[in-house]
Amino acid sequence: MDNKAYPLELVSIKNGPSLFVPIPALIKTTYENLVASNPTTIFPYWAKIWASAFAMLEFLQEQPLWIQDKIVLEIGAGIGVPSLSIAAQTHKIIISDYAPDAVAVIQKNIEHLKLSNALAVCIDWNHIPEDIIADTILLSDTNYEPAAHNNLVSMIDVFINKGSTVILATPNRLASNPFIESVSKYMYHSTYYSINENETTSQIVVMVLKK
Repeated sequence: MDNKAYPLELVSIKNGPSLFVPIPALIKTTYENLVASNPTTIFPYWAKIWASAFAMLEFLQEQPLWIQDKIVLEIGAGIGVPSLSIAAQTHKIIISDYAPDAVAVIQKNIEHLKLSNALAVCIDWNHIPEDIIADTILLSDTNYEPAAHNNLVSMIDVFINKGSTVILATPNRLASNPFIESVSKYMYHSTYYSINENETTSQIVVMVLKK
């Protein structure tokens, strides 16, 4: 797949920097063209900035102690709005997604922002490299698919047992209740946000999970 397939535009992010993002009106047709030539093309869920990303960014700006001078890893980052916005405050930040197209856009934005401490990496949360160590793990709306919940919980268990703090942003979905219950044993703190998006309001909870 051509990692530069999705046409990009430079947009101003609320409470963040200007970033290159896929042009919304061209995402569907671009995806359909890619599927026509390669049926295994990954659907670009990553190409939209979801409400949870804005809530995560707001939380990290309000409570920077979780990322300041720390090694931070965002998993399932998509465009990576929270990480790219706070990267300069971290010691090192790894911004990852499983979709190569997403990682290409993250890399373009790292170069655009001239971030010397940021890495764009292709990582599937079902197969996290054992040697990855981070002080803080960011998960922004990664629990949208119930079939992935068990693997997500296992991944969170591994990182927390390594001593990491996990910060999870998620909308209130009925299907996610079992997942939230599974990780609630690690609950240290939670903050609720109302994110206005396209004339609708999404309720997002940001949870700090740690031992």
